[in-house]
Amino acid sequence: MNSSLFLKVFVYLKEVESTKRMMMMMGATTTTTTTSKTPLFLVKKKRTDLKIVQLSRSRSRRKLPPPPKSVLKTNSPPPAEEEEKRSSITKAKNSKDAFKLETNEIALYDTTLRDGAQQVGMSLTLDDKLAVSKRLKEIGVRFIEGGYPGSNPKDAKYFEVEANNAREMSSQSNSGSSKNSSYTDAADVSNKNKNKNVNNNTNTFISAFGMTRRKGVSVEQDAGLQAMLDCPAPVACIVAKAWDEQCEKVLEVTLEENLQLIEESVAYLIENGKDVIVDAEHFYDGYNANPEYALKCLKTAANAGAKAIALCDTNGGMMPWDVEAITRIVVESLGDTMIGVHMHNDGGLAVANSIAGVRAGATMVQGCFNGYGERTGNADLVVIAANLALKMGKKVVPDGELAKLTECARTIAKICRQDILARQPYVGPDAFAHKGGLHVAALKKMPMSYNHILPELVGNSARSVVSELSGRGNVLDAAYKTGREVSGDMAKKVLAQIKSLESKGFILEDAGASVDILFQRAASDYEAPFNVVEFTVHSGSTSFGVVAKEEDDDDGSSDSGSGSSDSNSSSNGNGTNRNRAPSEGYKEGSFSSNQAIVKIDTFLTKNMETRLSVAEGNGPVDALAKALRSALRDDFPQLDGISLSDYKVDLLSQGGTTAAVTRVTIDFVDSATDLRWRTVGAHSSIIEASFRALVDGLEYGIERCADGCVVDFETN
Repeated sequence: MNSSLFLKVFVYLKEVESTKRMMMMMGATTTTTTTSKTPLFLVKKKRTDLKIVQLSRSRSRRKLPPPPKSVLKTNSPPPAEEEEKRSSITKAKNSKDAFKLETNEIALYDTTLRDGAQQVGMSLTLDDKLAVSKRLKEIGVRFIEGGYPGSNPKDAKYFEVEANNAREMSSQSNSGSSKNSSYTDAADVSNKNKNKNVNNNTNTFISAFGMTRRKGVSVEQDAGLQAMLDCPAPVACIVAKAWDEQCEKVLEVTLEENLQLIEESVAYLIENGKDVIVDAEHFYDGYNANPEYALKCLKTAANAGAKAIALCDTNGGMMPWDVEAITRIVVESLGDTMIGVHMHNDGGLAVANSIAGVRAGATMVQGCFNGYGERTGNADLVVIAANLALKMGKKVVPDGELAKLTECARTIAKICRQDILARQPYVGPDAFAHKGGLHVAALKKMPMSYNHILPELVGNSARSVVSELSGRGNVLDAAYKTGREVSGDMAKKVLAQIKSLESKGFILEDAGASVDILFQRAASDYEAPFNVVEFTVHSGSTSFGVVAKEEDDDDGSSDSGSGSSDSNSSSNGNGTNRNRAPSEGYKEGSFSSNQAIVKIDTFLTKNMETRLSVAEGNGPVDALAKALRSALRDDFPQLDGISLSDYKVDLLSQGGTTAAVTRVTIDFVDSATDLRWRTVGAHSSIIEASFRALVDGLEYGIERCADGCVVDFETN
């Protein structure tokens, strides 16, 4: 031991002895420990590695009588109620170690509620965050990052509500053991509570996000760290810089100062009962720039007591082979510390890079469900979980939960008000959809012939769609799924109609009701409930035309009021003053008129009835819809419960002219059953395209009305 280090140890021991004597003078027992921060010393190891050794740290939780400020300077203890609130979740957290994994297990760390919420166009309410959290707990994600308690009241409230929920679930448990009431998805729930849809997974731990202390501020005075201590979450995840250039230019600290920020912040949180994860921001870029310093940041965090360190590709530009090589070096360098990876998708490789990190030895993967996040998003935990489980044999969620992955991903998308990506691997609606006739024929003989897994393993299903590229097998499969028995000849006939319609601009692959109507009309015994004989639409408006106003002179007076007799200011020969300019907008008091006349034949009784209906509407399509409903309502009252939920128009390419074919897609919903269906129409006239989709949609709805009726034709 060199003389400098010996001197530091000697001085420290003298200070400890002096403090003990003072405490004894105040009546404290000799077993009482001080609350002052134990210093950390750096001592040299083999090679040039540094190891932080803590000379002494008592684990005693006994409380001391507060010494006089003049004798020993410490932080004032929090009020009893605040202390209880702070420790309500952390006090029993070691009943199950969040970082103890089974053999071959990979911990999933979801940050949808924090990093994912930074996606443009995504804004989560408190109820949204709690709903997402509930679903993640049900499927058994290991860690849920609930937010940043120091940043906004909503995140602070989230942690408070989760803490209350955890306490309630713990109190309902029939187990007397000290389960992790601190945000694990609960203690074991008794059978009498299972009907409350409370999942028994005890696999989940809530994490709060923060950062290392600010420069020039002690850990005791740092608002962000204090917010994390006040937060009842058992796990604290703090972001730390691991790129030397970022330290100097962004944080504006020296490299040594950055190490102090990491060391002191981690140690402080641990001393106050938190399990700490360190997110090493920009680690891979930092390693490429200065590998020695980047590793030193990680070792500082590990030696200070961090349970896990996540290596972040913050800019999202790494290649998988580089990620694997660098991650392997880190795993070998840090020994028993859990290593995780957190990848962004700027290069489109976030999932591949996450898998590469696991190959190198990482046992935690951070990301977001459905890949939400800033810029191009985070690594998609849905895809990663499926790949790790099904391709690499890793355990990522409790047994039986992987089959709920599709439902979970779609539920979270709905809560976040985001459309699920149709082509999202594993869980998207089109992930196992087949359009080509040869593929569908092969799949009937061998389900894995064009699927990389059985879709049911992740809760999805294979489907075939019909289009001009389809074969007869697609049509037969579509008919089978609607419960129809279709002969080969009928399938051939319907397929010919599909190809003809798609050549005219129809797209039927997602318009299931339009395809079903084709099957209905192709059946020899089918009689349509009604037939449109003809329709007429009249649209007019009085809003167009030039509305003249007089221009003012520079002095604000009107030309017409100037009394000038100059011929140039009187008239241009057609009654319009040359100095009068058209005003903006439509004529004042103008109106538009949209009227439709629909003539139909109905076949509800033995004798055909012809009806004529007239209606006005807010536009020509609305007028047609009202007229058609008016003509049908007496015979088919179920139409009152059917409404349009969406209406879309696509202009098909004809050189960009007004003569282009228009495709209209209409979505319908039955309010009584929540049954939804879609139809499509195409024509050079947008009105006729709309009317075709409208007629098909109402005919489909009549056949599947709220009480399950089928049109009953009288035979007498």
